[in-house]
Amino acid sequence: MKIRFRGAIAVLLSTVLLTACGNTGSGNNGNGNSTGSENAVTEGTYSDRAIELAKEYVTRHITPDDEIDEEIIGALIQELKATYEFEEGLNEIKVAVEDNQLIAQGKGWFEDLFGSSGIKVTIVEGAENFEEELMARGDLNFANRMLYPFLLNREKGADLVAVWATGKPSPEIVDVIVRSDSGYETFQDLKGKTIATSASSCPYVVTEELILREGWEIGKDVNIINTQEYVNALLAGEVDAIIYHPTTPVNPILISGECKVLEVAPEDGVYVGGGGMRVIFTTREFADSYPNITKAYLKLEEAIQAWEYVDTDAAAAIYEAESRVPAENTIYWWNVGKETRFSWTDTKDELQQVTDNFYDWLIEYDVAFDGGADIENSFAEQYFD
Repeated sequence: MKIRFRGAIAVLLSTVLLTACGNTGSGNNGNGNSTGSENAVTEGTYSDRAIELAKEYVTRHITPDDEIDEEIIGALIQELKATYEFEEGLNEIKVAVEDNQLIAQGKGWFEDLFGSSGIKVTIVEGAENFEEELMARGDLNFANRMLYPFLLNREKGADLVAVWATGKPSPEIVDVIVRSDSGYETFQDLKGKTIATSASSCPYVVTEELILREGWEIGKDVNIINTQEYVNALLAGEVDAIIYHPTTPVNPILISGECKVLEVAPEDGVYVGGGGMRVIFTTREFADSYPNITKAYLKLEEAIQAWEYVDTDAAAAIYEAESRVPAENTIYWWNVGKETRFSWTDTKDELQQVTDNFYDWLIEYDVAFDGGADIENSFAEQYFD
């Protein structure tokens, strides 16, 4: 039975949260020198080891255990340009803003990869929750979101396809958070209380999983409200708990000790079982028209994500300079979401099965899904061989 946030539950459904779920600037290139077309690196710049690894990484996914540094990324960019002949007819790639994109901009890596081909990379602010409309207008080419919003876009009929997917998340990627002085020790202590979450989103999935596990009835055993002011509501005592990703807007109250994690996503649930993975998606037309550009872009994404876990302080500092998000908050989220920052390594058939299972669950329990999406064609075949 689908749980609907309405009636006596005091839901604010006017805004649906799908939380995760500028132009290229100058910076430093792979070997630490200043970047940009004025100081293009030459083949002799890199060590034999860096070139060897770059050639290897072009042929396979980069993992958390791989060796990576700025020199290797520079050599990888060189190898990508030698491997992929970028398609003509595209002079701008528009990508949704996130940490990897701002780091690439700050380091000049987008310019190093695409600049000599006359392609600039534009970072699009405010794309989250509007990817379908922006992509339909040609105002966005790549978005990196969790599986839920991607499937929701396809449910609405958008001809979007995933070109890359991550592994399954850790349970800590969605948290039940309470004030540290609340006296609550287990999720069961929240019976009869009020919880803030999203009416239709990744945290909603985990909220419903937990409520189903307890056998509670919304409006009788627990009250659920939807608000964008969830952190303020918790600190002000207007709600007893919130269920959200511990992203940078949320985790300051955990780092400060004002609040604590009471519960995480069920380890045996559908969300941890794959529903919480991330996908990079675009339009089917773009995926079919620009495969070489897309594959080069995806490989740079993998390299940046790996580098974030090797030289974490430096990466977070660059992101802070570009976004003004404190480094400690970024690092907290990176650590919690590590599993959803590296590539899916099992077969495409297994990826499809995980997606099918999650979609079936959404049809049964989430009012935003009625079974209208063509799930079998969610992943662009040429990117998952």
